[in-house]
Amino acid sequence: MLVVTPMAGWLRNTARFPVPTGTDENDELTYTTYEFTDDGWGGGATLMGYYKYVSLTSVFFGFPEVNQSHVLGNVTYLGGMIPTGTFVEPYLGMGLALVATDVRFFDFRDTQYRESSGMTLRGDAHMPFIHVNNDIIAPFPKVGVKFALPIQHWYVQPFYSFMYENVETHARSGGGDVVLYEVDPTTHELVDENPEQIFPVRAFDTRSTKEYYSHLVGADFLIDFHYFLQLRGKVYYNTNHDLWTVRLIGSVMFSAHMGIAAYFEYTEKITVTNTYFLIGPAVLFSPPGFMEEMMARRHRKGGD
Repeated sequence: MLVVTPMAGWLRNTARFPVPTGTDENDELTYTTYEFTDDGWGGGATLMGYYKYVSLTSVFFGFPEVNQSHVLGNVTYLGGMIPTGTFVEPYLGMGLALVATDVRFFDFRDTQYRESSGMTLRGDAHMPFIHVNNDIIAPFPKVGVKFALPIQHWYVQPFYSFMYENVETHARSGGGDVVLYEVDPTTHELVDENPEQIFPVRAFDTRSTKEYYSHLVGADFLIDFHYFLQLRGKVYYNTNHDLWTVRLIGSVMFSAHMGIAAYFEYTEKITVTNTYFLIGPAVLFSPPGFMEEMMARRHRKGGD
């Protein structure tokens, strides 16, 4: 069987990236990590295929304007069972996640408060623009054991996966400045409108590539009713970086070949956290005679 679903929906994106705040005694840039959260609308498609003991799941998504950025990505997973003739079957799989985020902030401004030499200071930072491109490539092989449950095609499948993440970041900005004022520690109102200090922040253009290695433990599951009502899910925990991912795909078929499907995902990554909800029409393709055989099987089992 093959289920194809064009989708539209919503994304909440939290992006984390470094922004320079000044220089140290060696005239090297010093950084702080900024975090921005925003909602946006976009679309995508899911593809779910099944052939005997092999399954394929692929999710494409694109959000043109969320958190002042463009988000494009794909998660594809191919897995297979090793048949044993029992309710326990070994499982092997390979997945690949690709996510590209292009963040653009214009007229960037930020305010922070810090204690220094017994004074409370307010720092007002300004840059004409900040652009950040973040690309993530993450392959993840997986091994597990499938336990078939005595209900329809239900199963639960605990697994272990190793994930390698290659994160490329290109950050650039125009030159700016940071202005420091002394403020009241309780009200944060200005003590004196004359700045304590003004220092420039030079423009930067930096590229970095980081590699992360993670051990993932979790479980897949399937709940269905004669394939026409399905809830397929995945929950896993990144033991190296204390991150969680929950992924659900539900579908309801209104006829032999048409229905509706919904996709939900909450995923915590090292540089971004995303929550997706997508929904759309589902089209099911099946080999000749498949539906007739399934209906005959239902009659034999249920007598209705």
